[in-house]
Amino acid sequence: MVINMISEEKKKRKRRNLLITLGVILAVIVVIAAIIAWIWPRSRNISESRVFQAQEVQQQTQYIISLLNDEDYSTFNECTTGDMSTTLTPAAITQAKAKVSSDFGNFESFGDITMDEMSQHGNLYAFAQQEAKYENVTVVYSLTFDENMKLVGLYIR
Repeated sequence: MVINMISEEKKKRKRRNLLITLGVILAVIVVIAAIIAWIWPRSRNISESRVFQAQEVQQQTQYIISLLNDEDYSTFNECTTGDMSTTLTPAAITQAKAKVSSDFGNFESFGDITMDEMSQHGNLYAFAQQEAKYENVTVVYSLTFDENMKLVGLYIR
């Protein structure tokens, strides 16, 4: 009878330890999933945004591209955050453009634009991809703006 009780206690202890282990594993999985959900960018159409207006994002996008076309880097830097103005020097912009084409030619017109609102790390951003047509090449500019419509990201392809 005593041996039978010890066996029952062992079974209960094993079951309790298994449940505790499974609970800890489940808690770790939930925490990891929450962190990934917070870090992973989420996007939605700009028309659904409560922060950004599609027309303002389009105007700022085309304005930034026009500044780049005119090589007006001092005004361009006023439209960026502090980090961007030190990174996007005239030499860096010229180098990025040269990777697309050695000769864009004169600017002709803006083409299609797509715009989204992105949420990442608890921050909201407006993201725009604007097609720009030049004499010798068509370029797609990808621009990211913070909530103050300051440029925080630029990619040229």
